[in-house]
Amino acid sequence: MLTNNEIYQEVQKFAKGYDLNQDGVLTSQEIYYSLLKKMNGNSYEASKATGVLCSTIDINKDGKFSYHEIAKYCADNAKKLIEQNADIAALADVEAFLLRFDKDKDRKLNKTEFVEYFKGGTDTPYSDRDYVLKIIDLDKDGCVSANELQEWFKKKRIDYASRPHC
Repeated sequence: MLTNNEIYQEVQKFAKGYDLNQDGVLTSQEIYYSLLKKMNGNSYEASKATGVLCSTIDINKDGKFSYHEIAKYCADNAKKLIEQNADIAALADVEAFLLRFDKDKDRKLNKTEFVEYFKGGTDTPYSDRDYVLKIIDLDKDGCVSANELQEWFKKKRIDYASRPHC
């Protein structure tokens, strides 16, 4: 995940395209005119989008967005966005996983089905299969349900997204 300073730098790069007078502050009018141009003159959509931005990002409600306000909003919401995206992606992961390994199509994996995952070239060693099963099997019934798989995939995605990448 980006540091606050990196977020601020990214916001500066992004916001300069909207900051028509280049004063380091975006007014609702600058946002509106920039969005109007990007939305091919659709004043209704530009006005609606401007209103949403003003109500969510303008922390001190002065009708202006400083780069710091935008960066703070981004930093505050980054974790939430990562979790939302991880949740959505985890659903797809679960469906693909079940399609491949759930041989009896009961939407859960018994130990035999789960072990097949480790035979298929995973980055988790085969010797760790029992340990991983214990971690994923939250209700300890010896099977991995679709919900348990989703939580596992979500956690893996959040952990990955939170690590620094080169």
